[in-house]
Amino acid sequence: MLLHSTTVLDTLSSKLLHLEILDIGYNNLTNEILPSLRGFRSLKELYLSSIGLDSDLHIQGLSSILKNVEILDLSYNNFNDTDIASALSGLSSLQSLNLQGSEITLRSIYNISKLRYLEILELAGNNFNLWPRENHGFAWPTNLQVLVLRANSLSNNILSSLSGLPRLKSLDLSVNNLKGTLDISGLSTLTNLKMLDFSDNQIVDFVVHKGSKSLSRLDILDLDQNMINGSKLQESLRAFSSINNLTLRQNEFKGTTLSGGFSGLSKLEYLALDHSSNLENEFFKSIGDLPSLKVLSMSDCGINGTLSIGDWPKLQKLEELDLSYNEFVGPLPSSFVNMTSLRTLKLTNNHFIGNIGPHLATLTSLEYLNFEGNQFEFPISFTPFSNHSNLKFIYGNGNKVILDSHSTLKAWVPKFQLQVLQLSSTTEVKSIPLPNFLLYQYNLTNVDFTSCKLKGEFPNWLLENNTKMEMLILQNCSFMGDFHLPSHPHLNMVRVDVSNNAITGQMLSNNISSIFPNLLHLNMSKNAIHGLIPYEISLLSSLVALDLSDNQLSGEIPHNLSRDGSQLSFLRFSNNKLHGFLPPMMSTYSSLQYLLLDGNSLSGSIPSNFFNSSNIGHLDISNNNFIGKIPSQIQNSFGLIEISMSNNHLEGSIPSELAELESLTYLDLSQNNLVGCVPSFINSSATFIHLSNNNLTCLSKDMFGERSSLATLDLSNNEIIDGFHDLIHDLNYTGLNILLVKGNHFTGNIPKQVCQLVDLNILDLSYNDFVGEIPTCLGKMPFENKDPEASRDQYNGIIHSRGDYYNRFGKEKANFTSKKRSETYTTNILIYMSGIDLSHNKLNGSIPYELGNLTTIRALNLSNNFFAGKIPDTFSKLVKVESLDLSFNKLSGQIPPQLSGLTSLEVFSVAHNNLSGATPERKGQFITFDESSYEGNQFLCGPPLPKSCNPRGQEPATLINDLDMDEDDDSLVDMYVFRVSFVVAYTSILLAIATVLCINPYWRQAWFYYIELGGMSCYYFIKDNFCKFF
Repeated sequence: MLLHSTTVLDTLSSKLLHLEILDIGYNNLTNEILPSLRGFRSLKELYLSSIGLDSDLHIQGLSSILKNVEILDLSYNNFNDTDIASALSGLSSLQSLNLQGSEITLRSIYNISKLRYLEILELAGNNFNLWPRENHGFAWPTNLQVLVLRANSLSNNILSSLSGLPRLKSLDLSVNNLKGTLDISGLSTLTNLKMLDFSDNQIVDFVVHKGSKSLSRLDILDLDQNMINGSKLQESLRAFSSINNLTLRQNEFKGTTLSGGFSGLSKLEYLALDHSSNLENEFFKSIGDLPSLKVLSMSDCGINGTLSIGDWPKLQKLEELDLSYNEFVGPLPSSFVNMTSLRTLKLTNNHFIGNIGPHLATLTSLEYLNFEGNQFEFPISFTPFSNHSNLKFIYGNGNKVILDSHSTLKAWVPKFQLQVLQLSSTTEVKSIPLPNFLLYQYNLTNVDFTSCKLKGEFPNWLLENNTKMEMLILQNCSFMGDFHLPSHPHLNMVRVDVSNNAITGQMLSNNISSIFPNLLHLNMSKNAIHGLIPYEISLLSSLVALDLSDNQLSGEIPHNLSRDGSQLSFLRFSNNKLHGFLPPMMSTYSSLQYLLLDGNSLSGSIPSNFFNSSNIGHLDISNNNFIGKIPSQIQNSFGLIEISMSNNHLEGSIPSELAELESLTYLDLSQNNLVGCVPSFINSSATFIHLSNNNLTCLSKDMFGERSSLATLDLSNNEIIDGFHDLIHDLNYTGLNILLVKGNHFTGNIPKQVCQLVDLNILDLSYNDFVGEIPTCLGKMPFENKDPEASRDQYNGIIHSRGDYYNRFGKEKANFTSKKRSETYTTNILIYMSGIDLSHNKLNGSIPYELGNLTTIRALNLSNNFFAGKIPDTFSKLVKVESLDLSFNKLSGQIPPQLSGLTSLEVFSVAHNNLSGATPERKGQFITFDESSYEGNQFLCGPPLPKSCNPRGQEPATLINDLDMDEDDDSLVDMYVFRVSFVVAYTSILLAIATVLCINPYWRQAWFYYIELGGMSCYYFIKDNFCKFF
């Protein structure tokens, strides 16, 4: 209620004469409200916080009337430059005064000592940044027991003004400007002080003048968020020898801090050092010097190494130990035993190893044990706990369950009754028996054996025996047989998860709503459950999530699966044998956000009224047999975040209304029979768009705009002819990572604007009709995901929104050809993948040497084009390339020998070109490439080709002038041999002819006859054919 006038208070004061408590705080009032309070003469508590007071006007007059007020709250007003203390001096009974955040100055409280009976004074958040070194007559009320000076920018000299408060029990000086060495001699007169708060300052150490009394009654000292010097710890804490509770959380310790530094605190029972830095493992060596310690908390201190042996058995009084969220490695120390008083042990999220059982056997007082997120081995028999009688909570998720020897697997009756048992862990054996001691547990509320591979029949008795059960999680075990409902109601049961087992039989049906009336989550996915989905599921009125996916359920989806007022928000029936139509009634489920029906045999068209609900955000009906068009009424579901309708028989065009859904982030309509143009997504926030394997023929204008935040665009295997240049222009506004347009009919040059897509990791333009040369600027693009781990959440479907996050069912994928295989890459590979595929086009010209600058690319495919010229030597810089395919082009020249240094290369092909010379040296990865990598190049030689570069099998000859020739000079040696052989053969033929003519006169006469006949024939031929030209 907001008060706006004094009329209401005047009326109330006349009727409530004996009112003792009045709170009108946080109303829009002024000083003028105060006179109307005079009628409340019986008030003992008055709360005027944040009502717009800005002076001490009327306060003095009011104080003289309300003499019975004991508690007064004036916080969050404005008393700057007022004498509020004098104005309140008439409140003779005042015991508690709150002036927090009221712009108080020293002048405002200079006369505060007039409030003689004041016990509690709250002055936090007033910014006393100019407190004088001398008091100049200022004095605190001597009866004060609680003084709060938090957040006032006070400096070290404030301590000297705090003497003369013999009854003070609690002093709060946190969040001030106390720095360096702090002289606490001024506090020696505070003989009754029990609680002292110095947190959130910059204190390094403390000093006390000789002769100053110690704070003998101080129990609690808070030094959180300071910069304490660990090397001077013992000296600094000498004045606080009586404390039993010390907190040093979030400190930036200086020097070496040892547990021995606290040895002077003989009464210390509670020590907290959580979230501090610069603490080392050495701290624990003298841990036995703290024999009175009951609680030691050192979580998240960044301590690494093996936990020091120390004198742990001396901590006979220790009841709670927290070493969680550090970096400890190795096993627990052998001395980590005999702490018989220890009730709580937290070792969460370290790197401890070894069998934890023997170390816990002697800790017989344990009630709470948490060792989650380590690498401990935990014996499934639980026999190390056979002497424990108080154990109630065990949290051991994320470790390794081991199988005991057969002798220890016999049944034993425990002395304890557990409430929580969480052992979601791994195991190296195929199956483990369920521990027999559970037969004697009757108080279990929370059980989790995820991934423990527990074998045997499903333990229905576990539910039968524990009627207080709240959560039963037996995910990814090896249980078989039927899952039966218990005979008695489990009113507290909220979650049942028995997914990924081998449970058979039919779905739970009879009386499920009366046995589990408050069930919120039911997950029975990945089993072998068959039969129909029972109607009784609809009677679970509190059910929020139902997952029956990956079973053998058949029949139709019940039409009235959810009732009015249902809380069902997650429904998954994926990968079953369901058939029939999509129930139109599902659109009326008011709370439904996730509807996942993929992988069934559902058929028919999508009902036009299916999208009447605006609540559904995640829809997956992929891999079914739906036909017909996508209803334009989809625009009514404006809350849709992701849609997958892939691998159906949908036809018609993509509704423009779908592309205008502002919340849409994931769209998959691939593998249908959709036609027409791809609609404009200029008003959409879609991040992943998959439209491959349809019959789409064109692109809309203005496909994307400045609001777009596209990561993946897949238009592969359609019939699109043009619009590629405009598409690239529109994509400049996005941060596109993956562009897949293979298998279309795009023509023309590859536009240079593609180089402006600097966030591209994968570019696939293969199987199109692009012509011309490759843009050289392509070699200047990074083609690298600079922060792959940051992309993991996005690709995995973890969506962050308004400080919260939720899971998207659509895990990102991309089909890309690498290593001569067409693979569908998912997140774990996709975040590291980078590649270019320009194969099967009509590109020509030479391969730009700039492509060699793509030093982080993993796949490059330029095959089946018309590239000519040489392979660039710069390709030797493609140090991360795993697949390089240049086959079926017109490349010539020698293969650069430097390519043999590409150590990551797994697939290499230059087949069917015009290459010549020797193949690269067979070393490193090039040893693995066979003849198929080089075939179709008739002038190539060298292994693994059968053609040798030195057919005679001889070493290259040594030429004149002692010129040593390398293997590359083989052609020069061959020419020399050819010329010598030619001269010798020619001379031999001439000599043979002359010899024959000399010996045989008949042959000599015939020779000259034919010589004369040939000469005359040439003469007349020339005369007859050339004279006509002259």
